[in-house]
Amino acid sequence: MQWFLLILLSVIWGSSFILIKKALVVFPPEQVAALRIFLAFAALLPVAGRGLRHLQRSNIKYAFVVGAVGSGIPAFLFATAQTHINSGTSGVLNSLTPLSTFVIGVLLFNTVFKWQKLLGVLIGLSGALTLILFSARSFGEQNLFYSSLIVLATICYAISVNVVKKYCQNIPSATLTMASFSLVMPFAVIYLLFFSNFSSIIQQPNAPLALGYIAILAGVGTALANSLFFYLTQQTNALFASSVTYGMPLVALSWGFLDGEPLSIIHFVAFALIISGVYLIYQS
Repeated sequence: MQWFLLILLSVIWGSSFILIKKALVVFPPEQVAALRIFLAFAALLPVAGRGLRHLQRSNIKYAFVVGAVGSGIPAFLFATAQTHINSGTSGVLNSLTPLSTFVIGVLLFNTVFKWQKLLGVLIGLSGALTLILFSARSFGEQNLFYSSLIVLATICYAISVNVVKKYCQNIPSATLTMASFSLVMPFAVIYLLFFSNFSSIIQQPNAPLALGYIAILAGVGTALANSLFFYLTQQTNALFASSVTYGMPLVALSWGFLDGEPLSIIHFVAFALIISGVYLIYQS
């Protein structure tokens, strides 16, 4: 079951980069991110009342941290980064998340250091670096600043997943998902209503299609996926759960290939390295 969820999340989140790319054709990155957060909240409304009843006052601060650094900030970072780097590159750079999770866990959350886990992270990371080095188009398009935004997003994810594992074990995953989005959603709505030109952009001919991409990104890639991810984190450990990002590059690069981005045999070799790294992490 744990491996099934890991693969499912890899497919769902690996597809998110191409959806962001398509949405950016019409909407600026800030609106893509804000709409993603708002629509994810809207998708969760049917379970809102039941979920929030189980949230204790002492857990609100943790839910806010999870919402802000696990969903809110990364949504803006990824959308902004993809204005200059392609979807495949984004998926590859996102695989730095387990390494960030390991480092943040050891430094801030008293995670037990194990050499086998470090070896697994490094092997998986070598697969991600292989994808970068041998994907000529992705490598050529990289921009240091915009790539660093994705690295920063992986650090945000690392903080969030460690908080979930250490402080949110007793919160049902659906409750944690709903609470986290409820707490960050008002910021997205305020931006859309008062600090953007959303009302004019939505009138463009291709806007409904782009909004549809964001709706899929929000409902499936954010609301549903976050619930599954929180559950996986609670059932395993922060490092194994974050290794979902190791399967995402193959999915992201596959979608990119279908959209005109390059794909070669070296990507599959790198993917074998990535899976080997995940295995070592899980076994330690």
